[in-house]
Amino acid sequence: MNNLAALSLLPQEQLNLAYSNEASELKRYKWLALTFLPFDSSVSRLMTAISMECVHRLCNLQEVARKMDLCACVNTEALEKSPLLNTKEPHFFVVDDQMGDQLLARAEEAAKLSCTFFGWLLETNATPELHNTLFEFVTQKSNEFRIIQECREQRAIGFYK
Repeated sequence: MNNLAALSLLPQEQLNLAYSNEASELKRYKWLALTFLPFDSSVSRLMTAISMECVHRLCNLQEVARKMDLCACVNTEALEKSPLLNTKEPHFFVVDDQMGDQLLARAEEAAKLSCTFFGWLLETNATPELHNTLFEFVTQKSNEFRIIQECREQRAIGFYK
């Protein structure tokens, strides 16, 4: 017996989890784009592009929820109420290569976790209307992880420096 089958969520739970996760991802990528802006504009542009992909996924989730008549289950307040600024960091902007490398390493790990999360949502999905959307998200998140990984590797060998 597949242990994941017992973890099936209701469609509204899956929509809410996916939307909340993607809203957090959007905030994180916007924050990264701002923090890299004065230090490495190419990384800042990359993070901005990835954040735009997050916006497209959020819109896609809203559309799927609308088609399933579950609009109330998509928590748009998660996007509106959480702050963009990460006040736990000693510097808002990247000030040196070491800090940039650390932030990219964390971004890579977060992208990997997000990809794993959407993979889990896809594996536990029991709603046919969500399958294609979740499958596309897993593909996109996998690509996002690889792009950030390549960016970090290129910075490590001095391509961006």
